[in-house]
Amino acid sequence: MSSKDLPMQLVKLESNFEEYPLGQLGKKPTGKPLSFNTKNVLEDGTVIEGEWTLIPSSEYHEPLGFDFDVYFAVAELVERNGGMPEDGVVDFSLYELREIIGLQPGGKTYSQIRRSLELWALLGIRSKRAFWQHGECKHITDFFRIWDVTFDDSKKGGGGDRALHTISFNQRYRRNFLDNYITGISSEVYWGLSSRLARRLYRLIERMRAGGGCYEIDIFEWKRRIPLMGNYSKPSKIKQKLKKAHDELLSVEFLSQIEFPANDRVRYLLSDAFLSERRVLELSGSEEEFAAIRLLASHGLRGDVARDLVAKHGPAHCTRYAKALPHQKNLRNPAGWLRKAIEEGFELPDTPPQRRGVLSSKEHDEARSLIQPSDRVVHPENSEAASDPVPSEHPGPPAPDPKAQEAWDSLVEVLIALQGRKTLPGWFGDFEGGHLENDTLTILVPNSTAANHLNDNFGEDLTRLWRGRAGTAAVLQVTTDLRVGKRAVLRGSST
Repeated sequence: MSSKDLPMQLVKLESNFEEYPLGQLGKKPTGKPLSFNTKNVLEDGTVIEGEWTLIPSSEYHEPLGFDFDVYFAVAELVERNGGMPEDGVVDFSLYELREIIGLQPGGKTYSQIRRSLELWALLGIRSKRAFWQHGECKHITDFFRIWDVTFDDSKKGGGGDRALHTISFNQRYRRNFLDNYITGISSEVYWGLSSRLARRLYRLIERMRAGGGCYEIDIFEWKRRIPLMGNYSKPSKIKQKLKKAHDELLSVEFLSQIEFPANDRVRYLLSDAFLSERRVLELSGSEEEFAAIRLLASHGLRGDVARDLVAKHGPAHCTRYAKALPHQKNLRNPAGWLRKAIEEGFELPDTPPQRRGVLSSKEHDEARSLIQPSDRVVHPENSEAASDPVPSEHPGPPAPDPKAQEAWDSLVEVLIALQGRKTLPGWFGDFEGGHLENDTLTILVPNSTAANHLNDNFGEDLTRLWRGRAGTAAVLQVTTDLRVGKRAVLRGSST
C-alpha cells in the first residue's frame, strides 16, 4: 500500500526514546545491559558526552521486535484518548492494544501483550548526562523506568481482555511530553511496514532529520542506533542487512531516494508527497493548540481526531465552532456536527460575534452578582504578589499598550479553555494587559485584593502559559498603576 493512499495521523513519541536504542532487533535476547555512548552538542558549541544504558530485570530480557510494537501501540492509544494527561495515568484494555497492533484474538495473544507491558515496566533506564530534560534545558543523570503498570480485572470494561488496567508514566518521561519534546510518527506508515527493522528505521529517520527533507549519517553510527546485533565490520554487510528495509521505505513513498555519498555513509531523501501531507498535520506545540484539542475532546471528538482538526484548520478556527456548538438546536449528533462544521467552514449567522475580551458584559454582571471579592489579602509563601504592589487608587488612566492587551487576551482565552469560564470571578474582566517589554508582561489590576486572588488561583497556570509562549525566563507581573515603578511578580514567575 502506498503512503499516499493512507489518511495520515501522527502519534507522539518521547524524543530521547526515539533517538537512543530501546532494545535490539535480534531474535534471541541476551538479558544483558545495553549501553550506548552519546555525544550531544549544545547551541553554544559545548559538547556533552554521556551514556545511555538499558538494564533488563532478572525475570525479563531486553525489549525485542514485538515489544517495540506494544510500546508504539500504547503511545497510539494515549493519542487517541486526547494526549498525555498531566498526571500521566492512562486506563487501557488488552483488547484495545490488540486492535491497534492488528493481532488475532486469543489467550496467547493477550498473554504476550501483558508480558510485554510488564517487561517495559521493569526495564531500567540509566542516564549519565544523556537524557535531555527539556523543561530543565539540560542532560540529566538519573535512573528511572518508563512506566508502572497495574492489572485489575475487576475494573469495569468487561471481562478478560476488555477489563480496564492502568499505566502510570514516569514523571521525567511525562514531563517531556508536556514540554513538547516529542517526535511525530505516522501510525499508518508505521503499521504499513511489514518488517520491524523498517519500522525502527522509519522512526529513527523521523527523529534524526529534525523536520528536514533529508538526513545523512555514518553507516556504523546507524548500526549502533538501530541497533543491529551482529559483527558487521564492513559497510557492505550493513548495507546488505538494511536493503529490504530500505526497499520498504521506498515502496510506501516515505523516501524518494537513498544515496551512498561515500562507502561508509548513507543519505535519505524524503518524498515530496510525504512531506507535503506531514506539514499539514504538524503542530507548533503552543498552549492554544493544546487547549483547542482539549475543548474539542470535551465535546465528544476522539483525541486524535481533535488533534488532526486543530493541526489542519488552526486552533482559532476550531475553537470558534466549539464555542458555537451550544447555540445549535436539535442536533442528533453534536460531535458529528462539530467535526463537519470545522472541516467545511459552516456559516454561523446566529452565533454572537467573536471578540478577544475575557467576559461579555452580561456574563460579567452575572458573575459579579454571584461572587464578591474577599477583603482578606493572602500572602503566599515565597511570592512577591502578596504585598500591596502599589496604592489601590489610580492617579489617572494608564497609557494603552495594544501588544500587551493582545498578549493578555490570548492568555486568558487559553486559561478559559483549560479551566472553564465559570472558574473566573466576575472582576476578572477588570484585568488588562498593561505593558509588554521583551518577555515581561505587566497586568494592570484594580487593587491588591484582586492581585492576590489572581496570584493564588491562577498564578501558576498563567505563568506556565506565558513561559510556554515567551520562553522559560519570561516574567508575568502585576501593578495597579503603570506610572509607578513597583511591580509584583506572580507566583512561579521568578527564575
